[in-house]
Amino acid sequence: MNSIAMPDVKNYLDQYLRVHEFNETAINGLQVQGKKNIAKIGFAVDACVASFLAANKANVDLLVVHHGLFWGQEQALVGSHYARIRTLIESEINLYAAHLPLDAHPEIGNNAQLALALGLEIDMYFGDFRGTPIAVLGRSEEKITAKQLETKLCAAIGSHVRLDAFGPKEFRHVGICSGAGASLIPEAKTIGAAAFITGEPRQGFYHFAKEEGMHVLYGRHYDTETIGLKALAGHMQEIFQVETEFFDIPTQI
Repeated sequence: MNSIAMPDVKNYLDQYLRVHEFNETAINGLQVQGKKNIAKIGFAVDACVASFLAANKANVDLLVVHHGLFWGQEQALVGSHYARIRTLIESEINLYAAHLPLDAHPEIGNNAQLALALGLEIDMYFGDFRGTPIAVLGRSEEKITAKQLETKLCAAIGSHVRLDAFGPKEFRHVGICSGAGASLIPEAKTIGAAAFITGEPRQGFYHFAKEEGMHVLYGRHYDTETIGLKALAGHMQEIFQVETEFFDIPTQI
């Protein structure tokens, strides 16, 4: 089994994910220091005790998560926050977080991977967040229906997809923003998207989509954000020739 020095893995992730280019409240990059050498890398959506225990049981040296422990504000080491930090330190697991860098990455990002799974070519990025566009506008080579798009999305992330079918019978352009991206529905409409895919529904945009004649598909926050981590796992395995494992700890949200 191959073993790589942690600083080399960290530096590669920093550069590949462009973590220093994103101006957000989440602290991206290495959040908790652990073992000096990495033989196995784990991946999970959330930095929680369940993820840490699963990683420790699987002998993971580095855990990469989408939702990390630190979000730009002071937080006392008490309660669940203390339990998480203690579990990590006792296990000597390095914790690396990539929030918006994982959503927006053009290759292994959640939105790029969703577009790929749906057979869409990316025409452009939109949804600027403090200077960085996050969402993608995908284009189907042939016209598709809302039900066809729903079937493809279910195949990619699970059969729980909710479809609000308010748009045209056939279309080509689809906006995609994983997680909590419903606020981008109006912008997606202005750039020509007939359908929009995100994770969580928001009451305030239901009637907007209906009145504007736009399809919206909700695939749950968690499930729309597993696809990028799985792609990153495959990439890191190929680059460093180390073992990787994705830990599925769903929230049904």
